Amino acid sequence: MGGFPQDEAKAFSVISWGSVVAALSRATKVIVKTPHEALGVPTREANAEGLRCTSQIISMLDDQYLNTYSLKDEKVIIAAETRAVVDRCFELGKGDIALGAIRAIEAGVLDIPFAPSAYNAGKMLPARDNDGAIRLFAIGNVPLPAEIIDFHREKLEARASYEKRKASFQMVIDDVYAISKGRLVGRPKS
Repeated sequence: MGGFPQDEAKAFSVISWGSVVAALSRATKVIVKTPHEALGVPTREANAEGLRCTSQIISMLDDQYLNTYSLKDEKVIIAAETRAVVDRCFELGKGDIALGAIRAIEAGVLDIPFAPSAYNAGKMLPARDNDGAIRLFAIGNVPLPAEIIDFHREKLEARASYEKRKASFQMVIDDVYAISKGRLVGRPKS
């Protein structure tokens, strides 16, 4: 999630933003944050507040839909990425998806950026493109098709060009801290 704001009102804004994304994408699972995320282990009450905030936003957006050309394009890309990873899991498990998933985690084929697990490779790194969409800066061992890798690279290079810098690990770092600074995209200071 990146740096979380210590200010409670700003923290609720971040929680709400994540809830909007979950609601409009029709996510079937939502990882809920708390307004005390930046302060350490949250209290039971803070967890309940985060859940109520998320529930309220999802309820408010239940009958709202996004239907743009760029969203349709993103869905095609996500489906291709998912298919590549799932197919590789089946290959690694020789048809057994559970065994394949275990082997995929061991091989870094299933990789989650910034996950605090000793079993996670942690080689895949995200950065936002110029429009704020999450792209892959480093792919690690995730078996994506060349055209998908090129797509991510081109989107990040377009952002780098706009910001007059090279696409680099610094973009990943800037994006991690952007939310705590009230921004979605971690742009360099002018």
